[in-house]
Amino acid sequence: MLISRGEPAHHTALETPDTFRRLVDGIEDFAIYMLDGGGRVATWNPGAQRLKGYRPEEIIGRPYATFFPPEAVAAGRPARLLAIAAREGRAEDEGWRVRKDGSRFWADAIMTALRDAGGAVIGFAKVTRDMTAQRQAQQALRESEERFRLLVDAVKDYAIFMLDPDGRVMSWTPGAERIIGYRAEAIIGQHFSQFYPSDDAAQGKPAWELQQALAEGRHEDEGWRIRKDGSRFWANVVIAPVRDAHGALLGFAKVTRDLTRRRRDEESLAQANAELEKFSYSVSHDLRAPLRAISGYAELLPREQAGRLDEEGLRHLRVIRDSAAQGGELIDALLKFSRLGRQAMTRVEVDLTTVVRHVLDELQQPEEHRGVEVVVAPLPLVTGDPALLRMVFANLVGNAFKFSRGRPNRRVAIGTELREGEVVCYIRDNGVGFDMRFAEKLFGVFQRLHRADEFEGSGVGLALAQRIVQRHGGRIWADGKPNQGATFYFTIPATARRADDHAPTPTTADAKKAH
Repeated sequence: MLISRGEPAHHTALETPDTFRRLVDGIEDFAIYMLDGGGRVATWNPGAQRLKGYRPEEIIGRPYATFFPPEAVAAGRPARLLAIAAREGRAEDEGWRVRKDGSRFWADAIMTALRDAGGAVIGFAKVTRDMTAQRQAQQALRESEERFRLLVDAVKDYAIFMLDPDGRVMSWTPGAERIIGYRAEAIIGQHFSQFYPSDDAAQGKPAWELQQALAEGRHEDEGWRIRKDGSRFWANVVIAPVRDAHGALLGFAKVTRDLTRRRRDEESLAQANAELEKFSYSVSHDLRAPLRAISGYAELLPREQAGRLDEEGLRHLRVIRDSAAQGGELIDALLKFSRLGRQAMTRVEVDLTTVVRHVLDELQQPEEHRGVEVVVAPLPLVTGDPALLRMVFANLVGNAFKFSRGRPNRRVAIGTELREGEVVCYIRDNGVGFDMRFAEKLFGVFQRLHRADEFEGSGVGLALAQRIVQRHGGRIWADGKPNQGATFYFTIPATARRADDHAPTPTTADAKKAH
């Protein structure tokens, strides 16, 4: 074939109807087909068959409304989309469509009007894409965001809200309204510096806290904050930057907790401790001299009255001496308890294995404690004051020995459990136990659940243990049953390492040998 000069000779092989048909048939991720002017299917590609399930001979000639759910057909949606495409040249729609097997999928569909040379609509080109997975992901995200919003809104004890990068309030929760007093419409868009006392705001503390949060990834502070009505409250505040997937700063998340009641309790406790200390020193000064006099005369009287006192009189003098000595011990215990509130604490890594071994070495000395079976589980490292923690174990393990005295098969178990970043220590015995109705009295100063003539003691040991544990940021409690033993628990912060590799652990056999 000859081609004359000036005729376009290149790409003619690509510009045939058969080429475009092969192109459309090769696309399997989209349903691409034609409708005639009345909306009936005129062509069908493999992508349409894969997406909707019909073979060409099953669907060609049928109205495209076949792909719509009954409720959409009843509402006239297929006809309305045809009218829009005929009038405007194009119609786009998202919604449910129906496959041959009756299952539904979420479709993104575009319909384009086809016109003849005179402009009359002769049909429509239709492209449909299955967007079910994307819609499900978007729906799951929306539901997740809604659940998170409901969760945050349900938190009433914390003010949780967002700041923009400049520190203006972007969101506001019911908890924030309850604690700080502003309604959302009154505070959104306002700068968060108005929650600070005027002197803090003037010194630039709000902006400094945002800078610290950016530099460190998180900033925490405790201090006074201001409510809408001008009243102050003591707040714990955490500020953290919020960034998008590319690291760009979107703003700051801010969580504020009202700790006013806790601060007042701490102030009340500090005042009570100060008063107790004054009382203790007063008692020590005012009572030691009379006690020394009573004890001295009780010692002197038998010598001066030799032969004049019968056995009953001597017994009475022994009671006087013992009572005076016990009074001195109570004064010493009270002073020790009061000093503990102001004693400086060290915080170092403490090997509980070593602490417990030393306590057991001391307790084995009295004859009455020999024969106790002691089982010590592997013990971890903790963070705290070694001397004070030794005092806790000395009191609790000593009580386990004392209150199992006289009972058969005496047994004491010492161990720990790790729970949510803290160590839970336990000391368990099979002694006399106690009634849980009186458990709240256990840790009171001079509170006793057993008679003094049956089990000796000042009644201060458990109060001391409680104060030490609380100063370490932990808590202490007990569980027991009469004549079935007791278990005392207390918590202490854990360290990242365990003591297993560098310190031997007392075993049951070691304990038996020691006792």
